[in-house]
Amino acid sequence: MTAETAEAGPSPLAERLLAVAAALAVQAHQAQEGLTDSTALLTQASRAVDELRALVRDQEAAVATPLLVKMDELAGALIDDYNARVTAATEHNGVVGVRTGIDHLDETINGLEPGKLYILAAMPGAGKTTLALQMAATVAQNGYPALYVSLENDATDLARKTVCRFSEISYAQALKGKVAPSVWRDGVADLAKLNGRLFLSTPRATMPDLADLIEQVTAQAGQPPALVVIDYLQAWVKRAATLTAEVGVREQIDRFTPALRAIGERYGCAVLTISSQNRAGYTAGGMGALKESGDIEYNADVTLTLQKREVPPGTPPSVNTPIELAVNKNRQGMCGRPVKLTLRGDWCMIDEEDV
Repeated sequence: MTAETAEAGPSPLAERLLAVAAALAVQAHQAQEGLTDSTALLTQASRAVDELRALVRDQEAAVATPLLVKMDELAGALIDDYNARVTAATEHNGVVGVRTGIDHLDETINGLEPGKLYILAAMPGAGKTTLALQMAATVAQNGYPALYVSLENDATDLARKTVCRFSEISYAQALKGKVAPSVWRDGVADLAKLNGRLFLSTPRATMPDLADLIEQVTAQAGQPPALVVIDYLQAWVKRAATLTAEVGVREQIDRFTPALRAIGERYGCAVLTISSQNRAGYTAGGMGALKESGDIEYNADVTLTLQKREVPPGTPPSVNTPIELAVNKNRQGMCGRPVKLTLRGDWCMIDEEDV
């Protein structure tokens, strides 16, 4: 170490490398002493590989991004960008990004644009997984690959919910085996509407490398996914944490969300991640209601919140739930008015009430 480097302080890159190495060393030592098994060691080794790959990608991005540019030198880039937007808007029926199927939302945020990070927050039971899965299916139906990564649902259940939405079959009855076999077979056949373009990943013990998943989708679909969904942010960060992590979940999320955005930029994907809400947000909503929020709202290009709507006193009970989707932040546009929706929970679908 030279005097100059000593004065500059410890290298963030070196610190991250040491943290990865230390976590792996601790696990290896415990395995050697018989305090843990080989499965745990392999899991930690896989996490170390994922983190090292992320470090390499971060450094590549840092080198590729100029720190200083003259504005007039961007003239050519602006023309290219505009021409690409004209082409995309023609392809996506008036918006630049891929459509979600919620028309008013698409018009407000210009669709889900490649390279941008979207956060969807909601209280439990408000329909955030239903909405995100429906968006991913809509993208696939429109002919674009989509990747849905879930840490709560297995792949079979996600497919079951999509069948119920497509064919308006009761999810509860399907779980109980009370749907006529012929009706269920016809419903399952409706999965062909996805054109083989909706890919699912449901990791449990070992967290996958997101870039690897995207590259696998690209290899199978012939193009990168237009949309990547992470369901959900807090669970991913907690499971991916190293044994020696010295920071809390909030700080880890602050590091993870920029990495998600960088992956979207690298592969040209829109990234939609679901976030939990704190209890204060169950009624107040807004960006401050994001659980362990930290800098989530600052890192995101668009922040969405899903809330249950109050119903007038005396309204008859219903199996459906009135909800409202609000754009709380839109980095490149206006937020518009909240969209009134209806969660039809037993059919695993969300309908738009107004456009």
